[in-house]
Amino acid sequence: MNIFCLSIDGFHSGMIGAYGNSWIQTPSLDRLASQSVLFDRCYVETLDLSLLFDSLWRFRQQKERTVLLTDDNDIFFHAKANNFDKRYRLKPFESQEPVSSLEETQFFTAFAAALDLFREQKHSSKPCFLWTHLQGFRGRWDFPISYRESHRGDEDPVPYSGVEIPYFKPPYGKLAPKQPNRNVTTIDPDKIQSVMEGYSGGVAVLDHALAGLLDSLENGELGDETLFLLFSTRGFSLGEHGRIGADNYLYSENVQIPLCVRFPDGFGASVRIPALFGLSDLASFLNNVNNVNNVNNISDNKSPFFDLVQEKTEIIHERLRLTGRKDSVLVTPDWFFRKVPEGYMSDGYIELYVKPDDRWETNNVADRCPEIVEELTLYFEK
Repeated sequence: MNIFCLSIDGFHSGMIGAYGNSWIQTPSLDRLASQSVLFDRCYVETLDLSLLFDSLWRFRQQKERTVLLTDDNDIFFHAKANNFDKRYRLKPFESQEPVSSLEETQFFTAFAAALDLFREQKHSSKPCFLWTHLQGFRGRWDFPISYRESHRGDEDPVPYSGVEIPYFKPPYGKLAPKQPNRNVTTIDPDKIQSVMEGYSGGVAVLDHALAGLLDSLENGELGDETLFLLFSTRGFSLGEHGRIGADNYLYSENVQIPLCVRFPDGFGASVRIPALFGLSDLASFLNNVNNVNNVNNISDNKSPFFDLVQEKTEIIHERLRLTGRKDSVLVTPDWFFRKVPEGYMSDGYIELYVKPDDRWETNNVADRCPEIVEELTLYFEK
């Protein structure tokens, strides 16, 4: 069975219709979601891409022709990238101005290149494993101005028109750790809206570019037995918690990612998985599914993934630990517990949010739930 993985850095799950967004039209992404197993609570355990791919690239090679396509030099030269049979590096976007048409965008050219590679490989008797990783929204923004303007209202500010990743971080001072809402600062709403419009233009570009790839999957051009996965490797801050840009703080805008898994025979289509799922769990699934010869015995895969889809279990993790450079998080079905250690922000501090109700961690209830804080703190000390 062929496998086509598409990972996009900086892809914010809150900007997709299937994940609740209502103001950006994403028909192709919604179409993909309707054909896929959709994970509502998939998290990346680290925002360090090198460590993340070190855990993801644990697949066997003996039955596949493995191909890597990327525009990210760090991924292209990753130590485990040498395990691919072939590697192709896309030229990154270097212009100082956004492009003028969809066909010139990095998303469009990358998807076209990936399709060409897949077409070259599919006629072989051995299955193909193609991994396409793009810098995406954490790379330079080439999105045409017309796409950014398409989500602007009559009273809205001009969309962000630059190609460099927009960036804003809060001006924390020495007293910040003692403030009850230290993780929230005021950003000019027009600035947030401007960046949101620019980002939404990129989502629209991605959605339009994805349409052709989905057509090829649906009409059998890529083979009748091709497993397709679309996911993000990290999110992007769009004003939540007083930040804009590609920061590495462990909040849901950065660590809770979209994950769509489309099976060639429609297995699991439109199934939504509410259970906690780590992106590293995907490595186990891919490592096992590599040994499946065709769609008729795909459910024989030994990964816990299939127990979730077939409702043999409702949970595979009681908790997930997320580790950052400046903070740590413990996620459970009911809680999101974030800890900043001593030495970084004075005496350190903790935050506690109710899940899944508090989607973007806006209401810190740590001072109201001391018994929960005490219980979860024990897991950090083990």
